[in-house]
Amino acid sequence: MKKFCIGIDIAKKTFDATAIFVESIDSLNEVGYRQFENCPSGFRALVSWAKKLCKQCNGKLSEDGLFCMETTGGYDRQICMYLHDKGQNVWRESALQIHRSSGFRRGKNDKADSRNISEYAAKHQDKLVLFSPDPTVIMELKEIVNYRATMVERRKEAKTRLSEKKFTTVLGKSQTERVINKMSESEIKTLDEIIEKCNQEIERIINSDEDLKRNYLHMTSINGLGLVNAACIIAYSSNFKKITTPNKMSCYAGAHTFYDESGTSVHKKDPSKNVCCKMIKNNLRMAARSAIIYNREIKAYADRLEKKGKPYSIVLNNVINKLLHITYSLVKNDCDYEYNHELLRKLKTVEPVLKTEPSLEAAL
Repeated sequence: MKKFCIGIDIAKKTFDATAIFVESIDSLNEVGYRQFENCPSGFRALVSWAKKLCKQCNGKLSEDGLFCMETTGGYDRQICMYLHDKGQNVWRESALQIHRSSGFRRGKNDKADSRNISEYAAKHQDKLVLFSPDPTVIMELKEIVNYRATMVERRKEAKTRLSEKKFTTVLGKSQTERVINKMSESEIKTLDEIIEKCNQEIERIINSDEDLKRNYLHMTSINGLGLVNAACIIAYSSNFKKITTPNKMSCYAGAHTFYDESGTSVHKKDPSKNVCCKMIKNNLRMAARSAIIYNREIKAYADRLEKKGKPYSIVLNNVINKLLHITYSLVKNDCDYEYNHELLRKLKTVEPVLKTEPSLEAAL
């Protein structure tokens, strides 16, 4: 158990840090608070400040210290990398998890938030997962996948704006209207070129690493999974190293359904289903729609569900989970997809066992 916890509330330009000394779960003593610049010089000042406070508490920062912060997108990545490189213990926790664990609160400010984070780190060390940076190739893949998604959204907005403009214009076929339409079409063409370059960069990154390339080829052997779907899963699962099971990935993508139940009168879907990675969810939904059309095994599965009267949304959700289970099985067994894959995998694991069993004649 770490005895010296530093809670950090990250902002764009600065971050607030509160240090507490943990004598026991019921005895948390604040020993310092300070605000730093969110830059390398501020990171160095933070470590120097924390070392002095930890030494006053008869501890060693690298052994007894724990830095905890919320996952705030890109603002916390640099400090996490810096602290990790300096051999410090770093914990990135969900902001929603910390917020809901703090109970009812009136008002908020950065200092109080940093205190709340440090208290969470002290009281919930049984949930501790130390930060470990992704390999460079995974970080590059994640960046280009996110950038491509942004460009796709911009293209969608441009196409919608162009199509709506044709119906809502009051200028008719004026010179101004023609200029606007021409610029919109040029914008869409430019975005198409950018997205194509993103696809090429994704392929280059995947081909530069043997493990990524092998898993990518296994995944895309499934009719329905393409370049972007596979790259998104690989990037956010850290090439299946961090999200190691299909059920965890399903939960992360919002494809796993949870329920609120109480007595005999309350039975409804839990709204936490929407607390997920929307990018993976959207990509998996597109993959599921494609698989229903082009993959005969998935199509037969979807048809069976429809005959049972299942709504299309449930069919799509079940198809996503089936695709994830097949994907993780392919990666685990290092093989490509084949029709009735799950059944064949079970038969191949049973067959060697049967061959090794002694015959009745040999036993006699």
